[in-house]
Amino acid sequence: MKPATPKPTRTRKPHVAIIGSGLAGLSAALWAAQPQARVTLLTKGIGGLLLSNGTIDILGFQTSPDGSETLAENPFDGLEQLPKTHPYRVIGTENLQRGLDAFLAETDCLQVPAPNRNVFSPSPAGSARPTYALPHTGLVLKDGMKLLVVGLEQFKDFPAQLIADNLARSEHVRLQARAMLVDLPGRGQEADVNATDYARSFDSPRRAEMLGRLAQAINAQVLPGEVVLVPALVGLRSSTFSEFAAQVAAPVYEVPTVPPSIWGRRLYDHLLEKLRAARVDIRLNCEVSAARVEDGQVRTLDVARAGGVDVLKVDAVIDAAGGFASGNLRRDSWMSFSEAIFGLPLFSVQPPLIQGIHEIDSENRREIERVLSTGVRVNAQMNPVDATGKVIAANLYCVGELIAGGAPWRELSGEGIALGSAWAAIQAAKTQLGLGGEEAGTTPPTKTATSGAGQAGGLEPGNDGGNLQPGHNPTPKRKRTGKNRTNTTKTAQKEAAK
Repeated sequence: MKPATPKPTRTRKPHVAIIGSGLAGLSAALWAAQPQARVTLLTKGIGGLLLSNGTIDILGFQTSPDGSETLAENPFDGLEQLPKTHPYRVIGTENLQRGLDAFLAETDCLQVPAPNRNVFSPSPAGSARPTYALPHTGLVLKDGMKLLVVGLEQFKDFPAQLIADNLARSEHVRLQARAMLVDLPGRGQEADVNATDYARSFDSPRRAEMLGRLAQAINAQVLPGEVVLVPALVGLRSSTFSEFAAQVAAPVYEVPTVPPSIWGRRLYDHLLEKLRAARVDIRLNCEVSAARVEDGQVRTLDVARAGGVDVLKVDAVIDAAGGFASGNLRRDSWMSFSEAIFGLPLFSVQPPLIQGIHEIDSENRREIERVLSTGVRVNAQMNPVDATGKVIAANLYCVGELIAGGAPWRELSGEGIALGSAWAAIQAAKTQLGLGGEEAGTTPPTKTATSGAGQAGGLEPGNDGGNLQPGHNPTPKRKRTGKNRTNTTKTAQKEAAK
């Protein structure tokens, strides 16, 4: 008899769980995907990209302590002047640049018109908005342009005349702009159609008819030397817009619209396709309801789905679940804040002076910004830390909007924070799991943000940096809905007591 052939031993792949499918979560999943690891993306919905412009903002404006704003021509140079509590001060310019370069290398639907420089592009309301990267169908505004802004009568979210007027009086570029309206039903005889329904109609069997009608109406009105701007809704597929542009007798570009953003949707679909090709396990319509933390490590996640709860064993967790907008950060009627999954301690930042129409308005607006800056404090590896700088869970990494101290609505920095923190977190997680991560500093940096970069929030342990403050409830009380629910803050306190 032949001796029995021994069965090959199977080595368990490290399991990396990523919570959230915004820009930070999707890019983290893309960078984590490799044959030596198992990657699972957990998300309630389709993330926040549909709420974005679909552009990549690094830093558009800097705000001084007196509340005045300055345009950031080179977004990387401006990082040194940011407060110590800002996320960029702990992420560092090197991680930001590496994350940005890696993301742009993976996606072919975005352009960088001027490396290391911001450019102006039309916003949904017609302002000249600074950004760093935008879709190939987006227009870079320049002095001397003549623009024809085309609106659709059935699309109420694109006020063509207002956009043209705002562009014509922009303080950043000198140009001329006029508007026209086209009667083009998007879905039956409905008088009010949103961007997504229009995009689907342009991709439908009616595509040729709709594209032809729109192009014919524009060609009848466009003047020599004019550039045509249409709302960003000509198809979810980029090929649809290319087919349309070939029929227009002038250069034609898109303007992003208010949500739902088609630019954001195209980017989301593009990234999701890449994740599927990389064999990432994508679980939609689920919610991480709790976590079990032992000995300073996240061991399992409770994932609620239709019909039950799955308990996932994990080796590393990237928390890209977002902030207040996604429901990951919560506020109760007592103005007590809490983080929904891990019970992490929260911190807020005192914003600069804000000039309102009167004193009470200024105070209210400043309080709103302080609340919106609330988030988790992290170290250079994106691990969450407490007020003393102690790591709460060594295999948990917080990225994107969850990090405290940013003001992306004012300074236009959301995508840069998302990409920089996601890159730093994935490299730290790979190093932790023995998968060969690229730690910051292994190659000469393009530019170091600050000599203090790498400390938690740019602060020494125990030092509030003059601004960083615990939230209303840094150790929130949480309901226990199952045996696996664990508050990591309480776990850290117990370990410290031992």
